[in-house]
Amino acid sequence: MTEDHVAPLASPVAELVAEAADRSAKRPTLFESLVRFCVTGVLSVATDFAFLFGLHSGANVSLPVATVVGSGAALVVNYSLNRNWSFQATASHGYTLVRYLFLAALNFGSTLLIVLGLTHLGLYYLISKLVAVAVNAGINFMTARFWVFKN
Repeated sequence: MTEDHVAPLASPVAELVAEAADRSAKRPTLFESLVRFCVTGVLSVATDFAFLFGLHSGANVSLPVATVVGSGAALVVNYSLNRNWSFQATASHGYTLVRYLFLAALNFGSTLLIVLGLTHLGLYYLISKLVAVAVNAGINFMTARFWVFKN
């Protein structure tokens, strides 16, 4: 294959411009995806907090275990809604799931460090969790839109 047959990689800005010009695109616009991503995020956080609070405060499960279970439940809600609704990905589950799990692993690590670290410093554990969510949110949208669920 010669060099002139290889499509150049488009920057996210070029993709946004092309997407805005293409009114026939089946994929939600950037704004629609952002709104859906935010709704999905709220539902995921609600799921996470419900498990975290119920297990830690209600059932006296240790904070690390409650954090892991809450994050896992939120992960299922988040992947399903983002793949099928926020970004309407058409790529195979194998393709999107592997990328999503990689991003989720990075988020899990940073969330666990933030929650445990801030709680150790005296911050209430649910506030620590909110800080972790805020730290991860912006990067997650762009990564999900342009890498995980790009197709």
